[in-house]
Amino acid sequence: MTLRQRGFTLTELVMVIVIVGILGVAVTRFITATVGGYVDTADRQKLASAGYISSEKISRELRTALPNSIRLNASNSCIEYIPILAGTYYTSIPLDAAGNSIEAVGARVSSAVSGRAVVYPVSASALYSPSSTGAITSATATLPVGTDAITISLSANHQFDADSPARRVFIVDSPRAYCVVGGLMFLYRNYGFNSSITLPPTGGQRAVLLDNISTSTNAFDYTPASLVRNAVVNFRYTLSKNDETWQTEQEVHIRNVP
Repeated sequence: MTLRQRGFTLTELVMVIVIVGILGVAVTRFITATVGGYVDTADRQKLASAGYISSEKISRELRTALPNSIRLNASNSCIEYIPILAGTYYTSIPLDAAGNSIEAVGARVSSAVSGRAVVYPVSASALYSPSSTGAITSATATLPVGTDAITISLSANHQFDADSPARRVFIVDSPRAYCVVGGLMFLYRNYGFNSSITLPPTGGQRAVLLDNISTSTNAFDYTPASLVRNAVVNFRYTLSKNDETWQTEQEVHIRNVP
């Protein structure tokens, strides 16, 4: 009796290996492309969300800026402003002689507001140099709760140098600044008043608002106000991560009623 042996020939085995290899490469490329597309989409979505949230925060902050308080550094990578805490209309201010009170109309605040009082802010240089005379007080001003006639008290005597045509008085906080430094955008606060433009500021606190920024200069533009339009701040920056980029640009109008 003759036994017949069965098996694969070398040619058949080579053909199977080649076909399996081709299928493996195709499947691998399909999976890689699918996963890569998902990762790219996720990175792009993260950049877009970060850009949108940060631009909205910056816009809301800048809308509270005191008129004529915007300043930029030489490279336009930093913007500084004085935020408004509250505002109302006054009936009398210490104009002819120094005094420690301002008679005003109630601002309908839910609690007392303390800061510096500002009347007729028309010069940025004067706003960043508080003293016992001028548009901004060096003394602390307290705006009380009330809806009728109120008295804004000052912690020390002050004499304003000009009357406001709109009779507006603002209660403001200390300056704040946004700066792009080393691919990060920082918010600086509580560093005090500097008569000269020293940006990024020293002292105080800073917090990271945004990272992955590839724009290092010309992040901010400022067009001062005129008699027919408000001041305008334009800011732009490009975010980059894992070969993905997202460009954000936004325009903010600053109030023009000192």
